[in-house]
Amino acid sequence: MGVWTDHNLLPGLDSRQSLGTVGYSGSVYIFSRSNTNWQQQAFLKASNTPYNGLFGRSVNLSGDGNTLAVSSTGESSGSTGINGDQYDILALYVGAVYVFERSDETWQQQAYVKASNTEAYDGFAGSISLSADGNSLAVAASSERSGATEINGDQSDNSAPGSGAVYLY
Repeated sequence: MGVWTDHNLLPGLDSRQSLGTVGYSGSVYIFSRSNTNWQQQAFLKASNTPYNGLFGRSVNLSGDGNTLAVSSTGESSGSTGINGDQYDILALYVGAVYVFERSDETWQQQAYVKASNTEAYDGFAGSISLSADGNSLAVAASSERSGATEINGDQSDNSAPGSGAVYLY
């Protein structure tokens, strides 16, 4: 199975894969191989298809090929946690991760993942890593500003611009 992303060069594509109007929204194509033949299995878009969302900037497929994490570094919802309000657009370029699962040949979104302390320009989802079984997800936020140290520190302390953070789910 292979994964290909389209996030920088062309405007986003709608669910019919035709040229759309949501610039740089991004998309992910999933291919599977049977013997020596490759075939497109799925075309994935963010459930909220944000302008400049850069959906597909980073992808990570579980070892069994049934769970896929997709970053959207330009996503701008101010929601926090899992499956929050995707449409509040209160925080620019926050970032999000979309988790998809496959059952037989069908892919469906299972989760919309945000930081627990969402703030504009934090760089959430710049890098993602999914465990081999697809049950654990690590998400980097390279520009997160918390001065907290070690594990579960004070996330509201914004005294260290660009210090970064990693979120585990």
